[in-house]
Amino acid sequence: MKKLFVLPVLALGLLAGTQNINAQEVASAETTEVAPVQDKYIDLAVENLPQTVIDAVAKDFAGATIQKAAAKEDASEFKLVLKQGEKEMEVFCDADGKWITK
Repeated sequence: MKKLFVLPVLALGLLAGTQNINAQEVASAETTEVAPVQDKYIDLAVENLPQTVIDAVAKDFAGATIQKAAAKEDASEFKLVLKQGEKEMEVFCDADGKWITK
């Protein structure tokens, strides 16, 4: 009679134990995800942009005005907010005036 009672208790214990293991595996997988790193830009006056960047905007976005400008700390990349008519867009450019796709 004791064996009939021990077997269901043992099965229930194993079932509960494996549920905890599965839950821990999912939780640990979530903590190892890598969040995308956002680039840090520093606000910059439009007048302080390199001439190559200003020329690239004039060439590729004729009639657009630079509303805002920001640069990475090492001035290797620039983030520009352009307004062309009613359309406003955010573009990225390197110091040589080449466009960067993000």
